[in-house]
Amino acid sequence: MKIIAAIFIVLIISLGLFNSYKKYKNELLPSNFLAFHLLIGLLVITGAFYLLFE
Repeated sequence: MKIIAAIFIVLIISLGLFNSYKKYKNELLPSNFLAFHLLIGLLVITGAFYLLFE
């Protein structure tokens, strides 16, 4: 069950990061917000894998 939860979390975060990147490329999102979103996304993904392999 943990593996399914980790995959789901990574999938949702990856889709959100991809959406933010598309908005950044269309100049609808400032670069500092994209950097902040990437940082938070990587922290969440790291936490998901930590819980998976705990």
